[in-house]
Amino acid sequence: MALGSRAVDSTGVAAISGAPLRPRHQVHAFTSRLSTRIGRARTVQVRADNALIINAKGGGHGVIGLYLAKELLSAGHSVTILNDGAKDKLEGKAPFSQYSTLSGANIVWGSPTDTSAYPSDKFDIVYDNNGKDLDTCKPPIDHFKDKVSHYVFVGSAGAYKGNKVEPVLTESDARKDSAGHVAVEKYLEEQGLPYTVFQPLYIYGQYAAKDYMGYFLDRLLRNRPVPIPAPGIQLVSLTHVEDVASMMAKVPGNKAAIGQHYNVASDRYISHDGVVQALAKAAGVEANIVHYDTKAVSLAKGKGVPFRTEHFTASVEKAKRELGWQPVHTFLDDVSELVEAYKASGKLDKEVDFSTDDKILEAVGAKVPAMA
Repeated sequence: MALGSRAVDSTGVAAISGAPLRPRHQVHAFTSRLSTRIGRARTVQVRADNALIINAKGGGHGVIGLYLAKELLSAGHSVTILNDGAKDKLEGKAPFSQYSTLSGANIVWGSPTDTSAYPSDKFDIVYDNNGKDLDTCKPPIDHFKDKVSHYVFVGSAGAYKGNKVEPVLTESDARKDSAGHVAVEKYLEEQGLPYTVFQPLYIYGQYAAKDYMGYFLDRLLRNRPVPIPAPGIQLVSLTHVEDVASMMAKVPGNKAAIGQHYNVASDRYISHDGVVQALAKAAGVEANIVHYDTKAVSLAKGKGVPFRTEHFTASVEKAKRELGWQPVHTFLDDVSELVEAYKASGKLDKEVDFSTDDKILEAVGAKVPAMA
């Protein structure tokens, strides 16, 4: 028999040829110990926390609670959602209408600033996905101080100061002292809570209340020009809510995440013009982009393209490195689904106010083509 080949004794245990076979009683003892170890390994339980998600009643973050609850439940955690607002006014609207799909979750409605509305359960981890300022966030922080092992605050990448030299934001970059989120973060640190801060930007996905794609598709599917601040090559991070939730679900039981900030974003960037072109291609229409000078055209706050007029991107390398997280979505992979979702929503049958567009087009001397 060649060196290294295996022989099998009457116990069915293989041995290397050339080495003496173990006595049968030693083999039985070894296999018994091995079976015991395997049995113990199979009975090891994955850590299961009792999580409370304090969720916003709208805005860009309102959809996070739904997807975060799904992630935590699938990982074996228990989940309660305390949703800001009145049940009778919200439960029929997306994303809150989907809470019925969260098997095993406990849904509570009430104001997060009213501690009498809080569930009486003992929680291991709290996710505050509601507050943007200290007045709103202080009541739950004070209530759960010394009661939880982890307190997660969902802030915003908007709290960073702009950086025209190095526009890809990192967690060590300067932040606005005037930002409400920063005041909350400072209070968490002062109170000595075991906190983690997540900073999302530009979230999209099914049931998202804030529809960034609507601006573009409102125009593309009506054969209208799409006004874009010049030069159109500004980069933006567009992040699917499933990726947002999967990152946040990495922290229960993770002590290394305590005291840390993490950007929550896609690891691929796309230009403003690129968004228009990708949506147009998926919709089978022409992309008619009109660039305008923001200094020459004065627009009211909240009017025009739904993004910052300069680069707004963030690095997620820290989350990849420290949390073992990887995004699974890219905007270009999702763009066809976004177009179909828009069409299915009935928005194409609704009237859209294009008065701001008309002001821009008049300023740059562009015209609206006739509908086919």
